[in-house]
Amino acid sequence: MGNGDDELESAIQELFKAYDVDESGDLSRKEFISLELRVTMEDDHVYTAEKGTAAMTLTDRDNSGAIDANEFRDHILSSCEDLAFDTQEAIVYIRDRTKKVLHEREKMGPRTHAGIRMALKNIFRLFDVSGDGMLSPSEWIQAQKLIALEVSDDFDEGWVDEAAFACADLNGDGMLDMDEFLESSFSMFEGVKKRSNQILATLQRVEKALNVERSQGCEAVGPVQLMVQADDHPEFQPPSSAWQDDSSADGGQSEGWRPGGEIELPMRLETVEDVAAIIRIALKLPVETWFSILYLGPAGADGAKRVVQLLHGDKGGGGESNTKAMLQYLSKPNADKRIFVKNIRRRPSKLVRQQRAFLDERESLAQKRTGQCWGLDWETQLVGDGHKLPPRPFVIKLGDALVVELPQTDGCGDYWYVSHVYMDSGDVLSKPVDEAVEPKKQKKSKKKKASLAGTADKLLQLSCIAIAEGKAVMFVDLAWEDQEEKLTAAKGLRVPSRVNTIARIGPIEVEVEKNPPGSKSSAEKDGMQWWNGEKWSTKKGPAKRKKNAKK
Repeated sequence: MGNGDDELESAIQELFKAYDVDESGDLSRKEFISLELRVTMEDDHVYTAEKGTAAMTLTDRDNSGAIDANEFRDHILSSCEDLAFDTQEAIVYIRDRTKKVLHEREKMGPRTHAGIRMALKNIFRLFDVSGDGMLSPSEWIQAQKLIALEVSDDFDEGWVDEAAFACADLNGDGMLDMDEFLESSFSMFEGVKKRSNQILATLQRVEKALNVERSQGCEAVGPVQLMVQADDHPEFQPPSSAWQDDSSADGGQSEGWRPGGEIELPMRLETVEDVAAIIRIALKLPVETWFSILYLGPAGADGAKRVVQLLHGDKGGGGESNTKAMLQYLSKPNADKRIFVKNIRRRPSKLVRQQRAFLDERESLAQKRTGQCWGLDWETQLVGDGHKLPPRPFVIKLGDALVVELPQTDGCGDYWYVSHVYMDSGDVLSKPVDEAVEPKKQKKSKKKKASLAGTADKLLQLSCIAIAEGKAVMFVDLAWEDQEEKLTAAKGLRVPSRVNTIARIGPIEVEVEKNPPGSKSSAEKDGMQWWNGEKWSTKKGPAKRKKNAKK
């Protein structure tokens, strides 16, 4: 075959690729007829659906419903013969048609744009650090921040966030293949009010940035075993009782954890949220999920056991992060490559963390507290199985206060709690006003739990006062997660405790009404009313559970 013939064959192959929008190696009826129609109309020729169907039928000689490369070649050569073209004229004609087809593809949008498809494929390969033809959660998150910087001014940064990964993973295998990535990208581009050439320019910028990133190396730690709590609904316990039933104490094997899969952690991760994003994808948790992350760090000074450490702190005000220290430790050959995930709970999307009232603000709110006080105590709500919240909505009057009583310490001051109030607004209920409370001395009883019998640990009451009519939603989170390292070391636990170290009281829906005419003044009100899980009572503590009737 001469050079002219080689050139002709190459031109036909390029034209076939131009028609083959999905790069499947065959032309579907839709691909063939839609492009034939657009190119013919561009040339001011009449082209009907019947004519397109006839051309498709004649070209598809094996009646497979698709045109392969050989059938397409024969069709093009036959057309050139009908036009009485010599080899060079045929080459010019075919190349010109290739340009027209690619131009029409550009006008049809991002999904058919050859340059955009090529750029996306290159980006996929740059994402795919391992080279296995699949994108893992860690590869996805590693590229996320870089991509966000490049696309923020052009289209939605959500193109490559963790929610996008879950949506793109059509078969639910926790990985993305090329087709899933392409489909997800095209779906996003279809909602972007940008021309195809603008999208292409952005993708080329992303591709360039990824190439620079890859040239600097992409080391990762792994595989790292995820461990999740074995109980589907772990209970909350105070530190003083959280360890007592743990079989890992003093050398035993904990039965409170089960494997949740494996992940890789890029060494370039910087924050707890970076690590959490990979874990959420791997465990198929919603983006609106909070949890605690712990790992077993280097052995202590005595070398007897590894130290349980909480992953904490982020850039931007969340304290100094130990994420880098964890990654550096896990990269060592003798590291315990396990990460423990616990305290899984929903992240509030509409409720905002409330600052507590201070100084003059406290005095002003105290003057508005003129009505009944309605109390929820933490032991009734949280310890063991807990008890039901008041019916929704909980109706109170202007000047009433919703009071949540929480512990400040546990174990006679050995362990500290942290509490936060979340609320939808500060218009109906006030900011929380905190007040330290000395617990009442109680007679010691063998029946009492150790956590309940002590009198040295102070309590904290957070009061939210009804300051306007309307509805409000709030909850309170109580936590001692940052005390777990201290507890495990003191009690000889080799892994984190199996119980939750964060608990939530709520959400509580409150409706504030006006005081009816002739209502009691504050001086006439009864004392604090406590919710016992069934009704309001002057006595704090849970209602006695009814024993099941014997059959």
